[in-house]
Amino acid sequence: MYLSTRTQGRLANLIIAIADGEKKTELVRQVLAEQKMFEPYTAFRRLDQLRTGDLTVSDITDFLADNKIYPTKSQAEYLFRRLDLNRDGRITYPDFVKAILPKEDNRLRQIASLRDSYYLEVNMLLPNEVEWGLSRVFQTEIQNFNSITAAQEILTSSADFTSLDAFRAIDIQFLGFITIDSLSEFLRNNGAKLSYDELQAFFRVVDTDEDNRISYSELLEAITFVPDFFQQERLIANELRRSRERIVQLERENDLNRSRERERELQKQIENIDEIRRSSEKVEALKRSRERLEQIQELRQSRQRIEQFEELRKSRERLEDLRKSQERLSQLEELRKSRQRLEEIEALRQSRERQSQLDELKRSRERLDELRRSRERLEKLEQERKNQQQVEELRKSRSRIEELQRSRQRLDELRSSQERLDALRRDREELELRRSQERINQLKQSRERLEQIEQLRKSREQSQIQEELLRSQERVNDLKRSQERIEQLELERRALDRSRQLEKVERELEYERQRSKERLERLEFEAELERRARERALEQELVTQSKIVQSRIYDTPKRYL
Repeated sequence: MYLSTRTQGRLANLIIAIADGEKKTELVRQVLAEQKMFEPYTAFRRLDQLRTGDLTVSDITDFLADNKIYPTKSQAEYLFRRLDLNRDGRITYPDFVKAILPKEDNRLRQIASLRDSYYLEVNMLLPNEVEWGLSRVFQTEIQNFNSITAAQEILTSSADFTSLDAFRAIDIQFLGFITIDSLSEFLRNNGAKLSYDELQAFFRVVDTDEDNRISYSELLEAITFVPDFFQQERLIANELRRSRERIVQLERENDLNRSRERERELQKQIENIDEIRRSSEKVEALKRSRERLEQIQELRQSRQRIEQFEELRKSRERLEDLRKSQERLSQLEELRKSRQRLEEIEALRQSRERQSQLDELKRSRERLDELRRSRERLEKLEQERKNQQQVEELRKSRSRIEELQRSRQRLDELRSSQERLDALRRDREELELRRSQERINQLKQSRERLEQIEQLRKSREQSQIQEELLRSQERVNDLKRSQERIEQLELERRALDRSRQLEKVERELEYERQRSKERLERLEFEAELERRARERALEQELVTQSKIVQSRIYDTPKRYL
């Protein structure tokens, strides 16, 4: 055996304590559900005094304080974890119903859930029997926490105890998970015997994913004493993960828009084919469906956009089949080359996304440190914050948004001034070039070769100017995309009601603003380098040409570097 008999007995005592606590809580749930005035939604609104749609630790502690129950910080957080069944860091109404209603008596649970809700004002109490029954459920969970914590401390204090050995002691058959049969056999070997209902109660507490199997991670969370700050860090990490997923969704939407534009270009090249016209009609139908589906929730939008992307990919495959069947068209080779370029661009984009994910992980670690420091301050502020302070915070956030808009206007003015400076510089360069051309033309009147060199130089300068114009257009497009992304984030911020979500959007806006500033600085630096290189090249050409002219006029041969 991996553990001694004494440690196995302690492990069995912990399992019995968890099962007995769940049975006691189930009895209190049934007593609460039998009350005629008990209705789950009304009870949820009793705890949700701010009407935010979800519960926090402060809401639970305030309710218990109204019923003269004062839990500690660790007890309140344990109660929050017991009610937060999906581990998303907030207690919604489905989580509350699933945790409060009876789990063994289906008839009683259905009766309680079908009762009609009644109006309950803010700071108004439930009927006495319902108020007492609901507080009794929470108090029983706190008592279970005390008994389970004591058993955990006794078990973990054993010298030969490890969580992996405890899992192997129960999983004798090495299945990689624990079933009801293996658990009952372990308890029977250690002199303990639980009924089937008690074993089911233990599985309800430990089996979080409800697959009738207990994995190693689930058993580890149940039998080990984990300090409170680990759970708090997990909640912070979940919040950061949600914000990162929203940013990824926005990037995916931009990628989808780009892919649609590329497909439009391909459709313009194959306008003479009837079957390709049908595919374009399908694309338009998809666009109409996308506009209708924008009003649905964000999760459904992401799924439907992924489905649209798959349908577009299928239509692209059909287009490729049509191209293969029509060998007469000379445009097939160009389309295949464009497809290869698209694949290379996608590979580059994937590599950039991986790099951005690594950067985001580094930034998330820094944000975790900052959030840990500010978490304690926020807890104190949330307890003292009232409805008036929320209004003031909203006003402050609006003023911040106005300041951001003003700063964006200033950036636009700076850009316009920079464009004017560039225009003036170009005019000055053109004047200098004209003067130099006049001087060179005076010396080149007798030489036809010098005129050819001048024509070549002019054509080269025109090509360079065209390239610079294309680069400037690409940079302007990048800036427009960043501005569109900032506007999308502002729209999301207006849709959010809670102050926490407003703060997140403000952080994202600040992050996008910094990125846009960095891009502007980088573009200005590149433009300055290109301008200097162009000036040096022109000076070198002028020097070499003047030397050539002088040498040919005076018939003195010279060597040039």
